Amino acid sequence: MIALTQPTNAPNFCFEVVGDNGTSDFIQLDWNYPFTASRFGFVPCECGATDGTVDCEHKTATQMISEAYDFLVDHVGETVDAE
Repeated sequence: MIALTQPTNAPNFCFEVVGDNGTSDFIQLDWNYPFTASRFGFVPCECGATDGTVDCEHKTATQMISEAYDFLVDHVGETVDAE
């Protein structure tokens, strides 16, 4: 299992993914938001042609990164099975 947290001693735009084995990944770059959010169910674009960090025909990378950030904020505290 992995859990999504937002550390209290870090800036608002930072997240942490904590594994039940004690590992953690600190997420502070916007380019990492889509990948991290996808681990919790986020889909950058329904077309499937992008990972959320490059434009597709339907959305810009900036739009998908922003949506991924909002998704992460809404899902802080959730856990999912580790891949």
